[in-house]
Amino acid sequence: MMPFITSQFLPRSAGDRPQVVPKGSKNLAFTGQFCEIPDDVVFTVEYSIRSAQIAVYSLLGLKKEPPSVYKGQLNPRVLLEAFMALHEIGV
Repeated sequence: MMPFITSQFLPRSAGDRPQVVPKGSKNLAFTGQFCEIPDDVVFTVEYSIRSAQIAVYSLLGLKKEPPSVYKGQLNPRVLLEAFMALHEIGV
């Protein structure tokens, strides 16, 4: 019924998705799940919102940045909790 639902999770490489605001663009931007945002994960509401923020800030020439991407894989507490869950410690 939904053949493209998993397309967001297929392996990809650089250049598979367009940048939010393509180089040289003055009035075109891509938003949503199928544009490229470094270090972010597709299939989240935050991804879609962040792409829209990048587009608006860039095209309007605002000196603002969207909120930074949370990098939980670098958080020691998250790593410890993941380790404990994987090894069934404390369950």
